[in-house]
Amino acid sequence: MRPRMQRFGLDVELVEEARARAAALARGPLVEAIARRALAGELLSDEELVALLLAPGMETDTLTAIAAARRPAGGPHLETFSPLYLTNECDAECLMCGMRVANAALARETADEGTVETQLDLLHARGVRGVALLTGEYHHGPRRQAMIRRAARALDAALARGFTHVLINIGALEDREYDTLLEAVPRGDDGRVQPRVTMCTFQETYHPGSYARFMGSAPENPRSDFARRLTNFDRAADAGMWVANPGVLLGLHDDLGFELLALLAHIRHLRTRGLDVYISLPRLRRASGAPYTAGVDDDMLCRVVAVLSFGRPDAKVVISTREPPAMQRRLVPIIGVLTPGSPGVAPYTASGARFELEASQFEVLDHRPIEAILGEFLANGATIDCYEPASP
Repeated sequence: MRPRMQRFGLDVELVEEARARAAALARGPLVEAIARRALAGELLSDEELVALLLAPGMETDTLTAIAAARRPAGGPHLETFSPLYLTNECDAECLMCGMRVANAALARETADEGTVETQLDLLHARGVRGVALLTGEYHHGPRRQAMIRRAARALDAALARGFTHVLINIGALEDREYDTLLEAVPRGDDGRVQPRVTMCTFQETYHPGSYARFMGSAPENPRSDFARRLTNFDRAADAGMWVANPGVLLGLHDDLGFELLALLAHIRHLRTRGLDVYISLPRLRRASGAPYTAGVDDDMLCRVVAVLSFGRPDAKVVISTREPPAMQRRLVPIIGVLTPGSPGVAPYTASGARFELEASQFEVLDHRPIEAILGEFLANGATIDCYEPASP
């Protein structure tokens, strides 16, 4: 049995005080010196990183240039995975999400076990070696347990087919539910999971007020417990997992300085626990039946990605094809992971995918085949882990 460690907690008042100090620093005379220190490879404090993000006189191109200069020499070195939704059924009430339980406009689908295995075969045949398995989140009871078992079978099937990275995005789990999810996954003598299996739990926003506004606050709502979601990676680590993927949905909370400080604190905690870390930074996008479409603008997305890229080089920033091709090209030099694919349920064919908004969690802006998206960057000198393109 692995020893249990202290779980992550967020003191909102302390984060807000740090945010105020960072804002003052951003308006002061030291910002240029902070940028020079970043370029020289110095480790900056969280408040200094947020000051660079917020500094009105700091050009976005300067921040992205620092991030690019801090990357390893040579062409971009990326990793990839593709999403595979097992279902778009969900009991949660998140206002910005097409899968929310009250959205009568969404065409509900659930893939059976055979369909999931066929989808894994299709992705593997197309060269993809990383896959993210996604479901909704459910009330405690038989349906929740059935969906966790479904995800466990899909995880086992992916590993059996030779996927070298499998990500799990099925909501926050209880301690005992990790036993179900990981029951058949190989472990070392110390109880640690052996394959690269990543728990994905995007906090969406680290601000409790904004979280309650979008995710709801009714106790029976499976997404309403802010603290339970915040500590999910700790339960995953206690269960023997060693890779975590936190994330912020940019546009839910209007104070990105606050979000970045909270995210940096979370990353530091996860690294202290010995977890490898990926950081997802999706922008709020159009979703079926949802009125919320205004994420942050292109420059602000680039600023957040750049600051995290050079501020936490031990964590990999993930960008998906929610972003259009032009933004992918702008960000690839400073990110670690580019993930192409569809947010529909079991959407893949031998050469393409379905992208119907009325059956998807959210809108994706790049509908090109996986091979075209990744092939563009390979042709321009990138290396891409977890991808083995078929020989021409």
